[in-house]
Amino acid sequence: MQWNREKIEEFKASLSITRVAEALGLVVKNGRTHCFYPMRHAHGDRTPSLSISESKGVYRCWVCPDVNGDVIRLVQQNRQCSFAEALQWLAEEFRPWQVENSDKIPVKKIEPPDRSIIRRPPRDKEEIPSELHQKVILSFLKKLSPVEKTPAASWLTRRRIFKSVWEKMKLRYIEDYDGITKSLKEEFGIELLQKVGLFNQKAHLRYYKHRLIFPYLNKAGHADYFQARSVIADVFPKEQNLPGKVPIPYNISALNFEPGWVYLCEGVVDTLTFLCRNISAVGVPGVTSFKAEWVPYFKGKKVVVAFDPDEAGRRGAVVAQELLLAGGIECVIAGNLSLPEIFQRKEGEDINEAFGGRK
Repeated sequence: MQWNREKIEEFKASLSITRVAEALGLVVKNGRTHCFYPMRHAHGDRTPSLSISESKGVYRCWVCPDVNGDVIRLVQQNRQCSFAEALQWLAEEFRPWQVENSDKIPVKKIEPPDRSIIRRPPRDKEEIPSELHQKVILSFLKKLSPVEKTPAASWLTRRRIFKSVWEKMKLRYIEDYDGITKSLKEEFGIELLQKVGLFNQKAHLRYYKHRLIFPYLNKAGHADYFQARSVIADVFPKEQNLPGKVPIPYNISALNFEPGWVYLCEGVVDTLTFLCRNISAVGVPGVTSFKAEWVPYFKGKKVVVAFDPDEAGRRGAVVAQELLLAGGIECVIAGNLSLPEIFQRKEGEDINEAFGGRK
């Protein structure tokens, strides 16, 4: 199925948010379940504080201001994944392609999944030794092309992200899609590639339209995680992450325990924008994806949270700030202190746009 906004809204309307919550492993009783972030609650959310409204198709935690949204957001927050990954998981679990030729996805065709075969990346990853998982990802990345002389080069240049940073951050492009697909199948086999998350359930490499690859380099300069991005304007969603948990912030090498300021950005592109201006920055894939377990990485740093100036960004910034402050890290939010004029952004304007990037 080719997703567009209309089809996504139809698909959402056809889903039972309670059934989706249960498929995620949540125990829902009388419209309530436990919050995904019990560490934020005084008593570990002993009394369930997350409400699910079946009639409205939304959920909300009464303690955490950023834990709320629709059925896709529920999957994003519970599985700590991107919008694209959440939509893909829902599609795989509830099989909308069975009715892809109809104008509307009927509710009766959407069946609750067999709980015995639900696929969850954390469980799959336990079945794959970390060394093997990393070997597969590194092999994939080595098969990719440098960004120069690909369609991604002009896209990045329009965004005012330049070659020196492409090379430093090891950006890559899927140029020979068929050749890479064939080579990976021969090297590892389809089952392993599916478990790692590179291949979908139809045994195809997931990133046909999302060919610009941003590796998440660890401090040794290696990557076992990445984000993929489409450089085609009308592709939606524009980003697609490797399924599973995000292990580290993007550009973790900036967190070197040496004193100094670092900007915490919403997304890879904003992080790269700062790096092009020799400004220390790290990124998270979404405003709700900052994790308490990452706080120790920021030891010795002072942090400016520079998420997008919109409702979701402001909520996410407050949560990230609270987690950092609780860990003893000095932290301010970009809109709440005196900064150069470039940081006084318009509503919804991201860092890249503020620096003159063109979409």
